Amino acid sequence: MLKLKINLIWPGCAEGHYIIKAKGFIIAILSWGNKCGALEGWGTFAYVPIDPSGNGSFYFSGARGIPREATHVYAHCVSSDFSSYEDVFAEIPARFLCETSISENTQNFSVLTDLHLASKPWRIKNALNVTRSENILLLGDSTNDGTSEQFEQFEECIKETASEKIILPVIGNHDVLHSSQGDDSDGCKNYTEFQKHLLSKAEDKGFSVLYDHDSLAYSIQFENIDVVGLQCVISGRKFSFPEGKQISCLKNHLEANKDSRWHLVLCHAPLLAHNPNRNTGNPYLGKNKMLQEIVDNCGKVIFLSGHTHVSPNRLTGNAEFDKHCGNIYLDCGSVVDTDTSSEKELMSLDWNDGCITELFVTDREVEICISSIKTGIKFPRGYYRFNGTL
Repeated sequence: MLKLKINLIWPGCAEGHYIIKAKGFIIAILSWGNKCGALEGWGTFAYVPIDPSGNGSFYFSGARGIPREATHVYAHCVSSDFSSYEDVFAEIPARFLCETSISENTQNFSVLTDLHLASKPWRIKNALNVTRSENILLLGDSTNDGTSEQFEQFEECIKETASEKIILPVIGNHDVLHSSQGDDSDGCKNYTEFQKHLLSKAEDKGFSVLYDHDSLAYSIQFENIDVVGLQCVISGRKFSFPEGKQISCLKNHLEANKDSRWHLVLCHAPLLAHNPNRNTGNPYLGKNKMLQEIVDNCGKVIFLSGHTHVSPNRLTGNAEFDKHCGNIYLDCGSVVDTDTSSEKELMSLDWNDGCITELFVTDREVEICISSIKTGIKFPRGYYRFNGTL
């Protein structure tokens, strides 16, 4: 007889134990569902081996959210000889279900990072085509080599697929000309023109863009959400904030805009303490400690980064909520295939797919939904809702 038991911890959060009894079966595939079956458009979140005694268990960590539509957990159990299967489900206790809905004052942003346009634009067009929001955030490495031809091709992709949308970029290390491709002292020039072009389009639509012309950093307001673009790469493809001026500008800007509902800080590389690779040692970013102190002191910061290509389907997760200062840190995965190489568990074939991140931001809650660029399937391991209770 099949049994599925779930022991959750926090309302709206998927963290907890999922225990399966399935004698004669070899694996159970877990997914979110409702009374009719597995949720349409959502992938699986665990592949759980069943031992010879018929027992299997999975601990879902990383503070993932329970989808708003979900009322049940389904286990698709495959027999030991792979000749048959059976499904079993468990109802999610009402106290753990999501009680909020997306409100009218929600701001939506689509986030793309590490597109690495080299010569074939199909991936970039596809990524831009699947964005749901009118506001797109590019977190760097939009191109692979930083050449003028690649940026021109990227602009053509935008014209064909997203010409009416607001697109806000930051620089990545691959957006800088390598020393072998040109004058290293002016390696950022092609990105600089690309950024100016995209920000001028935002100004044409009535947005006020504040520039720091020396560092290329900028800020723009979406109602009462403050978006700040940090340029953390200089010529030579070095991660740096020259002379610390950009860091000072960020500190002054955040202090002057304390009343903003949220501050979205865009930066190609993550802060050391929130690196999804969990590496120790030297940080990616120069002045990492100073930058961390600034965002900690501000609070209400959503720090968005890329660079690592880490899959949102790694069990440790790519998003963190700091309940002490109310900040959220999100590594958004890459549009190119992502990395799950450190995981030893069973995985779905699409868990390495390039991905797109959608942000839904309200006064009290931030909803994060990451899905496959190739299929559009939502990744349960890339779904979060942070509202200050975790």
